[in-house]
Amino acid sequence: MGKAEYVEVRCKTALNRVQGMPFRWSLNPYVGCVHGCHYCYARAYYALAEHGDPGLDFESRILVKTNVAAVLARELARPSWGGEQVALGTSTDCYQPAEARYRLTRASLESLLAYRNPIGMVTKAPLVLRDLDLLADLARVAKVRVFFTITTVDPVLWRQVEPGTPHPRRRLEAVRRLNAAGVPAGVLLAPILPGLTDSEESLAAVMAAAAEHGAVYFGAGPLRLPPVVKEHYLGFVGARFPALLPRYERAYRATYAPRDYQARLDERLRRLRARYGFAADAMRERRLVPAAAHAADRRPGARGPQLALPL
Repeated sequence: MGKAEYVEVRCKTALNRVQGMPFRWSLNPYVGCVHGCHYCYARAYYALAEHGDPGLDFESRILVKTNVAAVLARELARPSWGGEQVALGTSTDCYQPAEARYRLTRASLESLLAYRNPIGMVTKAPLVLRDLDLLADLARVAKVRVFFTITTVDPVLWRQVEPGTPHPRRRLEAVRRLNAAGVPAGVLLAPILPGLTDSEESLAAVMAAAAEHGAVYFGAGPLRLPPVVKEHYLGFVGARFPALLPRYERAYRATYAPRDYQARLDERLRRLRARYGFAADAMRERRLVPAAAHAADRRPGARGPQLALPL
């Protein structure tokens, strides 16, 4: 990954209304993301807003909303604000490297803490630990949930699909430290990449690692390929995994994977959830299960078949 260009902008609103999600309000201090995950759905937002190319520009030209924390404070102070959950990191990682310089996420958390406002957060960055003090204080007075997305713990595949992200083991250690400090944290295995990360072995490895590091939540979901994202991701597949490309092109004629594939994937996830003590609902706490149940999946040669996309 090359050096990022930071473009400072000013925003009129901090909280954005979201549809079709389990939350109604999102907060994103940055636009674009140097993590460069090839499957990232936010590439589409970047292109539709005409910020630049959803490929290289998305990864290297980062818009910084310099006044976002001040605008957020005004919005939280409005009598009409009902104290609903605010989701951070929905279309960009709020703890990507720009945050170390601009500290906009931390300033936003200070306002959210002042109003005891519940939050949810999705990130790939252990930089979140810098703000452990604020998150712990907020967790004592409001609902707080932090999710780390982890698609694979295979070090070779990780670097191919998420070239600018911190190592998955660093994310898992952050999950452990957040929970130890009283900040509920879990893992999102999302998106699951057909033919790459959907084998039983791959799914079990992430789930076992989440359990070992004390994750109290676990979510998972298959890859979706809306326009713009589809073109970028299939270009990546064609370059790195050309044998898979025809199968992707046949399966992803629309945004979502075929229903029979999703059904088989859901069944595989249900079996693994039962094994590792994660309820079907990612928002429920993990049940403790015997260590022997984890060890059985780490035996040499414990490899499950890939779930093949339909031909």
